[in-house]
Amino acid sequence: MEQKIIAPDDEDIEHIANMLILAENLAKDVINERLDHSLNDLERLQRILDSGSIQPEATVPLQALGLVFGKMFVENNEDYDWWIVEDEYGRDPCIRYKETTLMIFPQTVISKRIEEGEDCDISDMYHGLLESLEEIRFEHYEGE
Repeated sequence: MEQKIIAPDDEDIEHIANMLILAENLAKDVINERLDHSLNDLERLQRILDSGSIQPEATVPLQALGLVFGKMFVENNEDYDWWIVEDEYGRDPCIRYKETTLMIFPQTVISKRIEEGEDCDISDMYHGLLESLEEIRFEHYEGE
């Protein structure tokens, strides 16, 4: 199956919303704070991870935190929005720059690192991603 980039349907939106609710509940339970999708969530996500309350094999909660990372990215960077990539492996939410092929996959941005035993500095990851995307945009999509 060829990869398709499509707008999220109702089921996709419901999946993302449910994962964001899961992350919100984690934030309340673990750090007794609410997520607001501002850049302050960088520190909140870090504190949740640093608490040790989410095990590396807890993929769903880690992916929920990844979607918070994605929502925060979309809320704080114009010209990026939610899309769905559909291929032979299924459907995954992504964040896409305008209608280009420049995409990131926030659902697994945290879980992959934690599952592989890597350190996960949320702020460094966010700012590094932003810097990389700006370089790519400048090089390939300057006129857009």
